[in-house]
Amino acid sequence: MTAEYNYLLHLLGSYLREEAPEAAENVDWDALLSLAQIHSVTGIVGYMGKKHPICPDPQCSSAFRGLCMGTISLFSRRFALAQTMVQTLEDASIDHILMKGFVLRDCYPVPELRTFTDIDLVIRPEDRAKCHALMLSLGFAVKDDWEPVYSYYRGDEYYEIHTQIMEIDVSEKADYRGYFADAWAYAVPASAHSYRFTPEFHFLYMLTHIAKHIHGSGAGIRMYLDVAAFLQHQSSALDWSWIASQLQKLKLHDFACVVLSAVERWFGVGCPMALPPVAGEILDNFTEFTLEAGVFGHHNRDGALAAMKHQEQDIPASRAKLLLRMAFPKAQTIQARYTYLQDKPWLLPVAWVHRFVKTRSGTDKHLETARQIITADTEEVDRMKRLIREIGL
Repeated sequence: MTAEYNYLLHLLGSYLREEAPEAAENVDWDALLSLAQIHSVTGIVGYMGKKHPICPDPQCSSAFRGLCMGTISLFSRRFALAQTMVQTLEDASIDHILMKGFVLRDCYPVPELRTFTDIDLVIRPEDRAKCHALMLSLGFAVKDDWEPVYSYYRGDEYYEIHTQIMEIDVSEKADYRGYFADAWAYAVPASAHSYRFTPEFHFLYMLTHIAKHIHGSGAGIRMYLDVAAFLQHQSSALDWSWIASQLQKLKLHDFACVVLSAVERWFGVGCPMALPPVAGEILDNFTEFTLEAGVFGHHNRDGALAAMKHQEQDIPASRAKLLLRMAFPKAQTIQARYTYLQDKPWLLPVAWVHRFVKTRSGTDKHLETARQIITADTEEVDRMKRLIREIGL
C-alpha cells in the first residue's frame, strides 16, 4: 500500500479513538488530501491537521483549518435543514424512520464531520401519495421516482424516501429484499411519528448495504468508518448472538468477518463477536480495492468491471451476456422497480418498453457502459472476481 493509504487510515483511526496521531513519514500531502476528498473525509483530515502538528508546512496547516471549518459549517446547515424536514413530517403525521448518516453521525467524536449528500428516510407504503404531495408543496423537485425509492431536491437539500430499504438482492444466496421488507418490525419510536431502527437491525442493514454497494461499483472507506464508529458507540449493548444468527440467515457471515477484521486492522476498533482469522493477503487486497476507487467505487473504475465481476463465464461470454441483459433484463432483476411484474412475469416485454422510455434520457450513459463492457481489461476483471470470492460475496 502507498504511504498515503496507510496514513489516511491511521488518521481516521486516531480521530475515532480521540488519540494524537503519529507523525507522517514520506507522505505526499497533495496526494493524501486528494485521497481524502474522493472518500469524503477531508473534514476529518482537516480536523486532525488543525488539532495536531502533523504537517510542518504553514500552507498545509492553513488548508487543514479551512477544510475542517468549511465541513462543519456546511454540514451543520444541512443537518439543521434536515431536522426541519423531520419536524415537518412529524407535523404532517407521516411515520418515518431515520437511518444511515443522519443517525450514525451521533457516533462520531465531532458529529458535524460526518458528511452526507442525501438524507435517507423510510415511510410506510400507504403514506407514499401523502408524502409526495407534501414534498411538492414544499417546493422540492423530483429527481427519481422508482417505485421503492423516491428522491427529491431543493437547493442543496437532497432526500431519498424509501418504501423499501433493500430494492435489489445482493446475491442469489439469500432473499435480501424479503428479509428487509419487514423493516418496520424493527422500528422503535423516538416521537409520535419519528422512528429509529433497533441497533442490531441497523447494524445488519449497514453490512448488507456495504455488500450491495460492492455488488455494484464499490464501497469507500467512509462506510467502514461508520461501522467502526457504530461499534465504538454501541458494541457493548448489542445482542451479538442474535446478530451472528441473522448473518448466517443472510449468508453474510464470512463477509461480515472480513469487514470487521478490516475495521479492527484499519481503525483499531474491534467487536465482541468471535471472528475466524482472515488471511493478511485478503485484507491487503480488500484494502486496495476499498481505497483506490473512492466513496462509492466510481473513481478511476468503470461500470463494466462492476457488472463483469459477478459473471461466471469466460470473458467473451460474459461480455455478450451482459450486453444482452443490459437491453433485456430478467424479470427478477427489475421487478422491484416495475412491481407489476411480481405476479405477472408475462408482462416482461411491456416492462422492457417501459424501462426504455423511462431511461431514454440516459442513452449516452448506457452506450458508454456498453463500450466499457466491450473494452474491459481482462486482468482487472479477473482480479475483481477473485476479490469477490475472497471476501465471501
